[in-house]
Amino acid sequence: MKTLNKSQVDSSFINFILPEIKQQYEQDGIKDKPARCEAYNNYVDHLQKSGEITEKQVNKYCIPNYLIK
Repeated sequence: MKTLNKSQVDSSFINFILPEIKQQYEQDGIKDKPARCEAYNNYVDHLQKSGEITEKQVNKYCIPNYLIK
C-alpha cells in the first residue's frame, strides 16, 4: 500500500480538519495554536494507525509553521 506524503497529509488536514478547528475554537478570528497542534498530531496518529503513513513518517511530520504563525 502506498503511503501519503507530507504534502498530501498537510493538504488533507487543511481541507478536512482545519475548518472544524476554526469553527469550534477560532470564532473570534484568532488562531488557537494549541488546538491546531493537538489536532494535527491526532490526525497524523490516526493516519499511522490506519496504515496511511508509516511510523517513520509520524516521527518526521510536524505541523507546518504557516498553520500556527
